[in-house]
Amino acid sequence: MSERKKLQLSDTKLSYRLIEVPNSKTDGCCLMLHGAGVAGELTYGPMLEYLTHWRWVLIPDLNGMGESFYHGPSEGPLTIESLSGDIQSLLADLNWYEFDIIGYSLGGLVALYLNAQLSTGHRPSHKLALMEPASLERECVETLAEVRQRYRLASQTIRETGDVELGIAHFMEGVSPNRRKHPVAEATTQSRLAHRPLGFSYALDAVTDWVEKVSTNVSLRDDLLNAAGQVYLLSGELSHELLRQHYDVLAARSEGWQHTSLSGCDHSLPFQKPRQIAKHLESWFL
Repeated sequence: MSERKKLQLSDTKLSYRLIEVPNSKTDGCCLMLHGAGVAGELTYGPMLEYLTHWRWVLIPDLNGMGESFYHGPSEGPLTIESLSGDIQSLLADLNWYEFDIIGYSLGGLVALYLNAQLSTGHRPSHKLALMEPASLERECVETLAEVRQRYRLASQTIRETGDVELGIAHFMEGVSPNRRKHPVAEATTQSRLAHRPLGFSYALDAVTDWVEKVSTNVSLRDDLLNAAGQVYLLSGELSHELLRQHYDVLAARSEGWQHTSLSGCDHSLPFQKPRQIAKHLESWFL
């Protein structure tokens, strides 16, 4: 793994790794964005040995997660706009303009928002692969807003009671109610998400706040979807049926979209089958 670097922004110290892949098949670049509460390296590290398409891979930690922090002494509220803005600043600092994007959960929503921002004017959209991206869990935005209130319960439990374990349990019941509750897997997920619990809680709220805006103005989500020309959606077969149905609708509606559901997986799919996911990604980005 490459050396960790830091970028000083106006109110954030953004941590990232820029990895050169030996014997890559192309000279291309890929940005990888992780989910709420879990750092980029922990999310994508197990996949990297199987990914040989790109020469350069950029894995940042979103603010409030991993090793990225506010300059202030404590965690603070986050927004999808601010998280995207941080990544845009990093891309500008590195002079990255042409690249693919992989996003997981929260990182999937940030990827969609970032792509829409970068695609303004006459610049082409980026090719995306999204693993259960936040805000696309349901086709009906009113139902989606109701679902997200479970995540609000999780974040409030963490911040208001200090019971991190219970807050994470609320989150897991909301995001993967049909998961196979193996004790070791449950403990591993708890451990991953408890590393920066306040940052995790604010990341959950960032998505919930965005979804609440979408529930009163669905064009906000439609604009992101319309800006994304080529998208590969990955879901777990144990995830909610309405989530998978929405992905099928999106894939059928847009020529450049595809959907694959992985057997034996729930929302934790990048941690469950990294090698299989890497194989699908390599095929998609050819």
